[in-house]
Amino acid sequence: MNSINWKIKIGNNKEGKKMSKMFVTATPPTPNGDLHIGHLAGPYLGADVYSRFKKLQGNDVSYITYGDDNQSYVSTTANNKKIDPVAMVENNNTTIMSTLRAANIEVDLYKTPLGNNKHTNYVLTFFLELYNSGKLKKKTKDILYCEDCNLYLYESFVKGLCPYCKNESSGNLCEACGQINDPIELEHPTCTICGTTPKTTQYTGLFFPINEYKDKLKKFYSSRTTWRAQLTEYCNYIVSKDIPDYPVTYPSSWGIPVPIEEFKGQVINVWFEMYPGILESIESDNIYSDNYTTNSTLIQFLGFDNSFFNSVLHIASAFAIDRDELLPEHIITNYFYLLDEKKFSTSKGHALWGSKILQNIPSDNLRFYLSLTNPEHMQTNFSLDNFFKANKKMTNKWEEAINRYVDIVNQDFKGTIPKTDSIHYQATSLIQRTKNNLERYYDLQQFSLRKAAHELEDYMDSIKDYLDRIVIPLKDKDVHMYKRHVANFSYILSSLAIFSFPIMPNFSRKLYRNLGAKDSDLKWENLYNIDTFTEVGNEKQFFFSVISRRKS
Repeated sequence: MNSINWKIKIGNNKEGKKMSKMFVTATPPTPNGDLHIGHLAGPYLGADVYSRFKKLQGNDVSYITYGDDNQSYVSTTANNKKIDPVAMVENNNTTIMSTLRAANIEVDLYKTPLGNNKHTNYVLTFFLELYNSGKLKKKTKDILYCEDCNLYLYESFVKGLCPYCKNESSGNLCEACGQINDPIELEHPTCTICGTTPKTTQYTGLFFPINEYKDKLKKFYSSRTTWRAQLTEYCNYIVSKDIPDYPVTYPSSWGIPVPIEEFKGQVINVWFEMYPGILESIESDNIYSDNYTTNSTLIQFLGFDNSFFNSVLHIASAFAIDRDELLPEHIITNYFYLLDEKKFSTSKGHALWGSKILQNIPSDNLRFYLSLTNPEHMQTNFSLDNFFKANKKMTNKWEEAINRYVDIVNQDFKGTIPKTDSIHYQATSLIQRTKNNLERYYDLQQFSLRKAAHELEDYMDSIKDYLDRIVIPLKDKDVHMYKRHVANFSYILSSLAIFSFPIMPNFSRKLYRNLGAKDSDLKWENLYNIDTFTEVGNEKQFFFSVISRRKS
């Protein structure tokens, strides 16, 4: 195979020019089932909010992800359900894309690697470039083996107790503590297919010596300014000691076959496949243009349990082929979301599936609550009871204030939004303060869905106070000032539409249109522009009522 024709350069332009293209990725979802709200609250919503904000500012952004079709969990799930894995992958990728749409998560490119020759060839080219340059090690290694299933056990094929935190863990990675493990070190290991205790045998495969790139990794981590503290501390911990060679190939029938005769019957580890898979997505003709050969940046959103792969393995593999420009500039992590104080569990039926809950709950309502309770720095909890209480409080407060304004314009100004030559300082200071805060919380320096949602709540409280304490008392005292402040209130509400767009796009558009504006004018630069506003609309309900309280 030919070497990769690297088209793009990811990272800061050496000349200091503004990035001309942003590629935002979310961890490829495993198509062994639908997305539950724990998934949605994690990288998928975060990447969507960030992408919407940057687009709102006028940036050229592509949000990409793809089905993690070759993941071992696909094989084990299909085996346990006694169904065809290929059919399962196809059905679940369709379901996942449908759930993302229902949640109003706009992915610009979602590819499916299974049967995708372009994806497979790109991964193989990446793999062979490392192999042919001597960057991969051949070594014989102990591995667990189930005699009853005639199966080598790794990742989802085996479970036991984590050797570090003693929680239940799959092979190679403990989701509880984020530590990678050697499956043979699991305590009380069992085969996830048949439940029997495996024996230890050996296989000869290819391994990636991450430790050889430890100094470069240390230097790279020290230059990160936007990574959350827990990720930086985790990475510094990993490079503070020797890093074991990482298995690139495994004896298995599910995955991309290794194209080397000596390793026939083995597949490329899906975690090693993921990074070139992302790069191939970026270079896809659907979203890629040769205009972006120098000034592009890569931003990744992922669960903290995937930190090792994205922030250690992938970056070291880029170092190995001397392609520093392929490094992710930013990585935003999140922790697990709990359901009624317990971890989501598909096998135990403890989950709220996105496709089900979004049948009865509008996406904006769910997105706002998931933002408000987001597991950014530690585990947080979702419960339907708490959601309904918070949702009722939020929607009532927001709609009450907006509807009072609509009534004022209709009753006192015959439906025509009054104009003013200047905005009062109390209105401008409120808008400017919120603008400054949200520019931090929506962007990478302090990216926080929680803080952004709380900022919107605070802005709404200020709107209500402005209406009660300034606008209404002037009605019978000073007609001129009353008209001016009603006009000011139009600016405040139009700013609310723009401020809320990344988290609640449907509400944002509806409010903006109700102020007589066009969706095309919904831009960050138009915060103080209501020149196109004329007659107020008659919309009263900006959030649909939640129909059902059933845990369906």
